[in-house]
Amino acid sequence: MIHKAGIAVGLLVLVALALPAGAPVQISYVSSDSMSPTIDTDEGYVLVPVETVQPGDVITFYSEERSTYVTHRATQVTPDGIVTKGDGNPSTDQASGYSLVSPSDVSGKLLTLGGSLVVIPYLGTVIGAITSYWYLVAGALAAYLLTSSGSDRRRTRKNVLRSREVVLPVLVLVIVVSVAFVSMGAVGQTEVYTVTEQPTPLPSTLTVGESETESISLQMTTSPFAHVVTEAHGMEIVRTTLEPGVADGSQPPGEAAGWLPWQPFESSSRTVETRITAPETAGSHSTSIRIHPYPATLPEGIITLLHEIHPLVAAIATVVTGVLPLYVIYWLLVDSTVPLRSSRSRLERTFGGRR
Repeated sequence: MIHKAGIAVGLLVLVALALPAGAPVQISYVSSDSMSPTIDTDEGYVLVPVETVQPGDVITFYSEERSTYVTHRATQVTPDGIVTKGDGNPSTDQASGYSLVSPSDVSGKLLTLGGSLVVIPYLGTVIGAITSYWYLVAGALAAYLLTSSGSDRRRTRKNVLRSREVVLPVLVLVIVVSVAFVSMGAVGQTEVYTVTEQPTPLPSTLTVGESETESISLQMTTSPFAHVVTEAHGMEIVRTTLEPGVADGSQPPGEAAGWLPWQPFESSSRTVETRITAPETAGSHSTSIRIHPYPATLPEGIITLLHEIHPLVAAIATVVTGVLPLYVIYWLLVDSTVPLRSSRSRLERTFGGRR
C-alpha cells in the first residue's frame, strides 16, 4: 500500500507541474544561481497568488527583456513599478538595465512557512529527465497502479490486490485532477492605471480623488451545475450582467446536446460594471477582477465564504463534497478487504448470499 501511495503522490506532483501559468498554485524550480543561497539551482518552490507585493517578497514575474519568467526578490515597491534583485546578485535588476516590474506581470509569490521559503530539493534535476514526456510517465504510473498487481498469479493470500488498494489512490488522483480543472476555470483581467493630478484624455488614466465607471466583459464557459464567485481588487462591483451564448459544440441555444435534455455547458459573456476610485496621490493604481466557477455541490453562500478564505480552499471543498458520496457508497456496498478477483458486496453477505 505504501508504494501505491507514493505513486499517487507522484501523480499529484505531475499534475501540479502541468498546471498553466493561470492556475492559483504552481510548482516550479530555479535554473540559475541568481537566488543562491536562498534557493540554489534546480531547487523547487511553490508559487501562490499575491494581491499586493511587499518589499521582501520573492516573486515570479514575466520579463519582456529576457522573454521568460524570473524569480527574484522585491526590494522596493514604487508608484512606477517594483524593484527586484536576485539574492545572489551584487545589484538590482534595474541597475543592470532591466525595466521596473509592473504589478500586472507578477504571477505570484513564493510560499513561506514560519517566515522561511518552502524549498523542494533537487526538483529541477528530477523534472529535467521527465518534463518532455510527463504525459507518458503519468500514463505509465496510472496503468501500473490499476493493473500491475493483479497480473501476478503467484501472490500469497496476504499480498493479493484488494479493491481498497486501488480505490483510495485513484480517489486521491481524481480529487487532485478535479481541483486543478476547477482552479483553471477562473477567468480575469488585470489593469494598472496611471493616477494624475489633472484630467487627461489618455487611456488607463485616473484623476486624483475622483471615481470612474468602467464596464468589463469576460468570456467564460458556464454550467447550470456551477456557482460563480466574482472578486475584485482596486475597484467596486456595481452590477453584473450575464449574456447567454451558445452551447459548446456550436449548437443553437435551446437545442439539446446529444441525448441530454439540457445544455451541460454554455459559452457566455459576463459584463461587469465597476466603479474605480483613484487614490489621493498621483502614481499608479492596480485593479483586477476574476470570476471563479465552482461545482454546485455546496450552498452558494458557503462557497463564497470558503472562497474568501482562499480560492483553493473553495475548489477542494466543492470537489471533495462531490466525490465523497461516491466513496461512501463504495464503502457501504463493496467489501474492500476481498481480493478483486473474488470480491462480493456487503449486501450479498449480509442477506445470505453465496459464500
